[in-house]
Amino acid sequence: MTQEHALIPQLIINRGNKVLDNSLSVVFGVVLLSLLAQIAIPLPWTPVPITGQTFGVALTALLWGRKRGLAVVLLYLVVGALGLPVFAMGTTGLVVGPTFGYLMGMVVASYWMGFLSDSGWTKSLFRTWLAAVSGSAITFSFGVLVLSIFVPAKALLVSGVLPFLPGDAIKTLLVTFIVFQTQRSVENGLK
Repeated sequence: MTQEHALIPQLIINRGNKVLDNSLSVVFGVVLLSLLAQIAIPLPWTPVPITGQTFGVALTALLWGRKRGLAVVLLYLVVGALGLPVFAMGTTGLVVGPTFGYLMGMVVASYWMGFLSDSGWTKSLFRTWLAAVSGSAITFSFGVLVLSIFVPAKALLVSGVLPFLPGDAIKTLLVTFIVFQTQRSVENGLK
């Protein structure tokens, strides 16, 4: 079993690992992810918008760890499926459509990045960045796989990958610095 080195689990464990603390951390993560998802830029040539979701998934996975990060993303999907407008641009419902693969990729990516965080990767700036990049690759892979059902193969890169790479690079760098600095600051404050 991997020890939980991610920041939020460490803080919760130091407080006694109470059910209320764990529950509140997951609910806060869902609210954060829901708000970040509303940062969305629709693109006229693709059914997939640029969103803050991937930033939110990386942030929660790397700070919350694999168990809580996965719980955040799964609860986020459940809340959206039940009709709350938490998905990008206030959409609701969970249907197999052009963006479904990205949402499923976010589930797998959250667990993977959380696992790396729990394994201590966020103690190194470079490894934090690698964890975030690997999560993006997972999300893109699932996204493009499902998008291929809805978009011709020759248009997949233009519809599902290329327009998102510049923003993803910025989001990945931003989340890397936030997670690394937050982890470092809190750890130094606890000493």
